[in-house]
Amino acid sequence: MSLRTRIYIVILLLSGLGYQASGIAKTFSLQDSLRRYQPGKSYTFQVESAIGEHAIAIEYIAGDAGSKLILTSPHGGDLKPEFMHTRTKDFVVSGSDLDYGDTESFSAMADSKTLELTLALAEEIRKVTGLRPHVVLNHLHRSKLDANRAMSLAAQGDENAIAAWKAFHQYIEDAKVQVAKNGSGLVLNIHGNAHRPQRTEVGLLLSGKDFLSGDLEKLADQSSVRALVRSGKASMKELATGDTALGTLLNEGGFTATPSKAYPNPIDANDFPDRRYFNGGYNTARHGSRFSGNISAIQLEFNQDVRMNDRSRNNYAKSIARAVTAFMNRYFK
Repeated sequence: MSLRTRIYIVILLLSGLGYQASGIAKTFSLQDSLRRYQPGKSYTFQVESAIGEHAIAIEYIAGDAGSKLILTSPHGGDLKPEFMHTRTKDFVVSGSDLDYGDTESFSAMADSKTLELTLALAEEIRKVTGLRPHVVLNHLHRSKLDANRAMSLAAQGDENAIAAWKAFHQYIEDAKVQVAKNGSGLVLNIHGNAHRPQRTEVGLLLSGKDFLSGDLEKLADQSSVRALVRSGKASMKELATGDTALGTLLNEGGFTATPSKAYPNPIDANDFPDRRYFNGGYNTARHGSRFSGNISAIQLEFNQDVRMNDRSRNNYAKSIARAVTAFMNRYFK
């Protein structure tokens, strides 16, 4: 039985009773986060209704002690517990949330199959490097929880969603503590886009217009890889469009990736007439090095061909793993 099948959902129904409008969330405390994690073991956080229905919301698969890599899937879940509030675009965002990146744009659409892609990528990286990366997954559908927004818009006041949001980010923080023991590290936020023509987008918190400026070095402190540039291991231009930029390494694996050496401008109308580009959101800002710390972050937006086909997805994961490993070997050894 696959991991995906085993962990999906546990429902405990009391005879003769249906779902209630709101649920009671288990509290996720700091004490929970201080447990001793065992590499390769799965740790889960469940949401719970007032009548005892449960669903696995968040999962952390602990990485090996020597790993410097964290993979997250905030939008890949498909569970829709009826006892949880369904998010709406009419929700008014709290002003207290405006700390990290995008807190106002609303979407309830899932990044389909990105959870599966994240798990496949983690396994391929383990095979290539001998080290398990840390993995944090949101199993709830985006209509119930958007784990890549600040808490107000992400959960919209639902107690279960708030608790799950806290668990998701606490698991990432716990993984970062483990990674920090090895020095620097990297968080890869795995997403999906439906842009046309299809391409994979590498988000460094620099906007599409920033790539028109001609001087990326002046923008390094605004990026999610600020720590790497400040360490002297790379210039901003090298990380965005150089020979060993992650986009360039993905190009070499057969992907149309931007920004990269081959496609340096993600909003170049000649290459991408729709001029759409996702440059990174809440998680990339919060868990990267733009504001503090020695752990950087990159948002990877994979096109549909890469993630949607169950037969071909693992082959794509192998190519992504080779690119990610080459990037890690270059900048995080």
